[in-house]
Amino acid sequence: MLIVWAVLWIAALLLVVINRHSAAFRWLGLVAFCGGTGALASVMEGWITGYEIDPDGVHTAAVLRHIQQGCSWTSYYGLPYAYLLFGAGYHPNVIPARLSKLLPWVALIPVLVMFALPIEGGYPVSYIPLACWALPYMLIGTVLVLTKRVNHPAERRAHLIVTAAVLPAVLFALAMNYAMPLFGVYRLWRYNVWSIPIAFLIFIISLFKYGFMGVQLMIERRRLDYSMRAITSGTAMLNHAIKNDMAKIKLFADKIKRAGAEGADLQQDAAVIIRSAEHIEAMIRSVHERTQELVLRAAAVNLTDVVCGQASMIESAATTSKVSVILNIPEQSGPILILADAAQTEEAIRNVLNNAIEAMPGGGQLTITLTGGKRGSILEISDTGHGIERSHLHKVTEPFFTTKGSSKTMNFGLGLAYSSQLMNRQGGELRIRSERGQGTSVTFAFPAVKRSMQVSWDMHAYKASNMPAGSEVQRK
Repeated sequence: MLIVWAVLWIAALLLVVINRHSAAFRWLGLVAFCGGTGALASVMEGWITGYEIDPDGVHTAAVLRHIQQGCSWTSYYGLPYAYLLFGAGYHPNVIPARLSKLLPWVALIPVLVMFALPIEGGYPVSYIPLACWALPYMLIGTVLVLTKRVNHPAERRAHLIVTAAVLPAVLFALAMNYAMPLFGVYRLWRYNVWSIPIAFLIFIISLFKYGFMGVQLMIERRRLDYSMRAITSGTAMLNHAIKNDMAKIKLFADKIKRAGAEGADLQQDAAVIIRSAEHIEAMIRSVHERTQELVLRAAAVNLTDVVCGQASMIESAATTSKVSVILNIPEQSGPILILADAAQTEEAIRNVLNNAIEAMPGGGQLTITLTGGKRGSILEISDTGHGIERSHLHKVTEPFFTTKGSSKTMNFGLGLAYSSQLMNRQGGELRIRSERGQGTSVTFAFPAVKRSMQVSWDMHAYKASNMPAGSEVQRK
C-alpha cells in the first residue's frame, strides 16, 4: 500500500501541475489524491499498531487514529464525488451550462450528510448509505467518459488511453470498496494494489509517448510559442536594419533625381529605385505586423461566408493548376457561427488552400467540407497531392519547416505555424492527416459558440433583412 499511496499522489501532483486550468485535469487529480489518501489510511494502520503496544505511545496512537479516520473519509467520500465531476469535465457538452456550474455544490450534499450519520461496528464508514449515492456517482461518471464521441484519429487514441488508464482502476475500486461490503465482504480494498500500478504505468507511458488528455499537445504548443517569439525578435532586428538602409537608398535616389533633372534616363532609373524602396518599406511593415504577438479581435463570424469567400479567391489559381474544387457545405437555414478573428481566420484558411494547390502541380482535386453542430464546427480541406512523409507530420506546424524544396521558391515554412498558433489562441485546433502519395487533409476544429451568441446573431440577421431600403445598415 505504500507504493500505491506514492503512485497516486505523484499522479495527482502531475495532473494538477501539467494543466491546472482544465476542470477535467483538476478533478482527475482529486480522484488520484483521494485514492492515495485511502492507501495512506491503510499504511497508517501499521504505525498505529506499533504505538498502541507501547505504553508511552497511547496518546500518539489516538491522534493517529483520528487522522486515519479523516483519511478514510476523504477516500470513501471524495473518490465518487471527484470521479463524477471528472466525467462531467471530460464530457462537458452533455451537461447544460447552468447545471454544470451547480453540479459541484449539488453533488456535495450526500457527502455532507454522511458526516451526520452514526458509524457502527468499528468500520470507517456506514457502507449502506454510502453505496446509495457513491455507486450511482461512479456509474454516471463512467457513462460520461464512455459516451464521449471523438472523430479525429489522434483524439480517438487519446480517448482510448484515458479509458484504459482510468476506468479499470476506478471500477475495480467501486467493486472492492463500495459494492462488496454490501454483501458482508470487507477489506477487499487491499487488492487495489493490482489495478492501480497498471493504471499508473499506462499514464506515465502515454504521457511521454502519445500525450495524456492533450498534455503532449500542450508541450508542442509551448515550443511553438517559443519559436514564434524567436521569429518576432529576429524579424524586428531585420526590419530595423533594412529600414535604415532603405532610408539611405531613398535619400541618395532623390539626390540623383534632382541632380539629373535634364537626363531622362537618369530620371527613370531614380524613379525605379524610389519605387523599389517604397515597395520594400511596405513589405517591411507587412512582415512587422504579421510577426507581432497575435492580437485577436474575436467576434461572431459566419464560417460559411468565410469559406465561400476564400474558395472564390483561389478559383483562378486552381483553374491554372488544373485543380478541380469541390465545395461541400450543408444546406441549412441558419449560419455556421464561430467566435474568431475574421481577418486572421481568413488568412489561415487561405494559407492552407494555397498549400493544397501547390501540392498538386500536375492537377488534382481539392475538397472543402464544412460541418457545424452543437459541439463545434469543422472545416476540412483535403487534396490529392503528393502528401507528407509520416516522419514529417509532427514538424509541419513548426516555424521554418517546409517540404517545398529550395529557398529559391521563397517558401519559409511559416504558413502552417501561423495557422496552428491562431487556432490554438482561439480555443480551437489545427489537425493534419497525410500519407505520402495519398494527399493531405487539414482540419480546422472550432469550439462551439454560446447559445446566447446564436440568438443575438439571429436577431441581428432578422433586423437587417427587414431594414427599409436606403438604410445605412446592411447585411454582410
